[in-house]
Parts: sequence; C-alpha cells; structure tokens
Amino acid sequence: MTDKAEKASGSSYLYDVEKADVNGVIASSTDKSVEQLVTVVPVMDSPVMGSLAKPVLFCMVIAFGGFILGWDIGTIGGLMNMPSFKNHFGTRYNASTGLNEFPNLLLGLIIGIFNVACALGGLTLAKVGDFKGRKVGIAVSLLVYVFGVVIELAKPTHWGQFFIGRIFTGVGVGSLTVLVPMYVAEISPVRIRGSMVVLFQLNITVGVLVGNFVNYGCKKGFGDILSKKHWQVPIALGPMWAAVVLLGLVMIPESSHYLASKDKIKEAERSFAVMNALEVDDPIVFSEVAAMAAKTKELKANGEEGFWEFIAGKPRLGWRLLLGMVTMSLQQLSGVNYFFYYGTSLFNSVGLDDSYVTAIIISAVNLVATFLGIYIVERLGRKACAIIGAAGMCFSMLLYACLGSFILDNSNGNNKPTGAAMIAFTCIYMIFFASTSGPVAFVIISELYPLRTRNTSMAICNSMNCLSNFTITLLTPTIVSAIGYKFGFVFVFFLVFSVFFFYKYLPETKGLTVSEVDELYTRKKEIDEY
Repeated sequence: MTDKAEKASGSSYLYDVEKADVNGVIASSTDKSVEQLVTVVPVMDSPVMGSLAKPVLFCMVIAFGGFILGWDIGTIGGLMNMPSFKNHFGTRYNASTGLNEFPNLLLGLIIGIFNVACALGGLTLAKVGDFKGRKVGIAVSLLVYVFGVVIELAKPTHWGQFFIGRIFTGVGVGSLTVLVPMYVAEISPVRIRGSMVVLFQLNITVGVLVGNFVNYGCKKGFGDILSKKHWQVPIALGPMWAAVVLLGLVMIPESSHYLASKDKIKEAERSFAVMNALEVDDPIVFSEVAAMAAKTKELKANGEEGFWEFIAGKPRLGWRLLLGMVTMSLQQLSGVNYFFYYGTSLFNSVGLDDSYVTAIIISAVNLVATFLGIYIVERLGRKACAIIGAAGMCFSMLLYACLGSFILDNSNGNNKPTGAAMIAFTCIYMIFFASTSGPVAFVIISELYPLRTRNTSMAICNSMNCLSNFTITLLTPTIVSAIGYKFGFVFVFFLVFSVFFFYKYLPETKGLTVSEVDELYTRKKEIDEY
C-alpha cells in the first residue's frame, strides 16, 4: 500500500507498506521484500475511510488518562496553600498566624517530587506496555497511582508519608503520559491523528479546571479553615478518575498493532475490525493486519532495537531524540506550571479578593483554548503551531513580568487594576499555550520516531518534560521570594529561544507516515535543514 493510499484509507500509520499496488495483488517472489508480499485490496472506498466514530470514541476514553495528570496540577498547588494542610504537615511555626507552614524549598520539593517520579515511571513502568500490551500497561499504571493515593490518605502524621505517596502517584501518572498518547496514536486514523493525540492534552486541561473547582468548593464548603477535609477530599477523588479509565479499558480491544507485533494475527484482525466498525472477514481487515505483520517481520529481520539504537540508529535517531527532548523541555520552561502550581499564592499577592477564583478563571481559559488547539494543530501544522505559540506566550509573559516587577512591586501589592491586567495577560498566555504549544509537543514526539525506538524515545522525551517541570516547581517558591515577578523574565528568555529553535530545527510532520518522517532525515536537503 502506498503512503498516499494509507492516508486515504485513514487506517494504520505505525506500519506503512510502501511498495504495494493498491489496485491489485503483488505476486510472491523470493527476491521481494517482506512488505511486497502483502496482498492489498483497493481501499479508496473502504469503510475504513469513513468509519471514524469508534476510533474517536476509543481515543476519548483512553485519553481520559490525561485527566489524572491535570487533576494533580489543578489540586496540589491550591491544597498546599490551604491553612489546614500547612498546619497539619508544616514543619515551621509562624507566630504571626499561629499556624505551621513550609519552608520554601520543602514546599517546592513536595510538589516537584511528583514530576521526578513521573520521569521514572515513563522510563520504567511504561515498559509493561511493550511486554504485556497497552491495555495492561495502562491498567498497571492506574493501580500504582491509586496505591499512592492510599498512602497519602492513610492517617498521615508527617509530611514524609505524603511525600512517599506522591512518588507512587507520580510513577503511575508518568507511565500514563507515555502509554496513553502512544495507544491513541496507534488507533487513530492518520488524517485525524494530530487531533486525537490532542485529546490527551484536552483531558489534562479539563482535570486542571475540575481540580480548581473542587479546591474552591472544599475551601468554601467546609467552614472551619483547619478542617482536614479541605485537602483530603480532593486527594480522595483521584481513584474515581482512575476507575473511569479502567472500566473503559474493559470495553476496548487491545491495539491491533501490538497484537500483530506479537504474531497474534487473528486477535489483531478482530481488534482492527472492532475499532473500524468492519466485519472481521472484510478483505480490508486482512490487508491492513497483514501489512502490520509484514512490517513487524521486516523490523525483526533487521534486528531488534539495540541498547543504543535510539541514539546511534539511522536515519539520525539521536538528533531526533534530542529534538524531542528539547521540545518537551521547552514546553515546561515556558512557565506554564509556574501559574498552575503556584497561581493561588501568586495571585493572592496582587491584591485580589480570592486567588482560588482566579485559578478557576485561568484554567477555564486553558480548557476552552485547548478545543481551538484540536482544530489548529491539523489546520496550521506542527511547526507553525510551535512557533506562533512560543511567540504569543513570550509577548504575554513579558508584559506580565513588566507589570509585576515595575508597577505592582512598587505599590506594595495594593494595586488591583495592575493585578487585573496581569491576570488578563496570564489568560492571553494560556490561550496561546493551550491552543498551540501545549498539545503540539505531545503530537510532535508521537510522530518523530520509528516503531523500533518509539517507546524508548517517547519515554525519554516525557522524562525531560517531567524533570524540567520538577526544576521549575522546586525552585519557584525560593526564586519568587527573592526576586518576585522578575522571575517571569527567565521564562521570556526560554520562549525567545523556543521561537528560533522551532523555526530552525523543527520539521513539519503533519500527515506524514513513519517512512516519510524517516525520509526527512535521509534526503540530503532535509538533513541540511533539520
């Protein structure tokens, strides 16, 4: 099947058969490659072309795993700012408030350790998805996350217990950040693949918004400011979201790509048929699964992924890995979680009445803009989205930092008009992030790598994202206490760098199959450019 036919059929993209004739049958020959031995039926009018309902539904269910990451982002900063949480776990008594509190570095460590654990989970636990299947890998990740929540709530009397619980929840969520986008990409028709992967980011934003709402509800609903329910309820709801994904997995078949890679051809055919609303004996089912199996055989014939294949392999896998690592790091170095994790404390100091309401407004803007991103990422392409997003965020962050540093700080924080303007520019920042840079980073790394190194490469890229996030969350309380809103200029620097980096080095992968992406790094012109 040609790449052109593959795109038209809208079926698999991980296993592309390039040399077959879509209008007939390729005769067997001992001197032909394994791909050329695949029988191919005409697919231009195949039901695969128009049957998007089930793949979209499956993607929506699986992508809900992103909600769990968003839930942590939306709740942890707010609940750690609650008097009841600080008084229960704080290590230092504040005589002026009569409550315990956290030193800045410890506050950043408790929030940020989740991201280090995410990196660990992406590199280790996510491997279960290769050995036992995507469904099992996702299910195990969810169970590890639930175990972490249990530790956090099991009558903790010391911040160390809560800290350990966040390690387990982070490992589980880190594995999900690798497996969920991968699984979504595997079952997505190529013509809507970018939009489907964006569903993961969309669910993150929904989780952030719902988490902020629950924080606000607990703060208002439980009258006593020292009630433990303020922070226990948001944490206790976490397993409920995990249960939604687990129940969804029961109804969704295993990835036909994974099954074909394990030589489970009949199961792969049943899975492909279900996912594309076809009968299992439909010729197109046989053709597509045969193509997947052929590609797997070719990969095995060429040898399994060596330990250094993802770095030293061709074409230019090491450079592509570096590109993905930088892209995912820059997503966090843009400063987005500076607002999400510490928004309640940041905007509490600008003279506004309720910073929890401000957090809801910002996360609501983030959610609405992500819907725009589902459209833009396919309309404009990956490269344009990345450049436009970085430029827009740079402009917004620059104005935010200038207002805070040169006006608000000089008015001792009692300047509501300036505070309102800063929130407005934060919202503009969020519109650019959520509609471009936020989702497109996940799309880029899901499309950059060949099958034989995809899991490893994506895990490393996600780990860089998590470690960059950890650095920001760990240092933000200390840096903000030292230089205040001038910290925003640090993010401006990275955003300026992002614009130039994406313009110079990021390839356009919109609508490309795996082999076409490889060609970008094989042909001399693209090698010179990328």
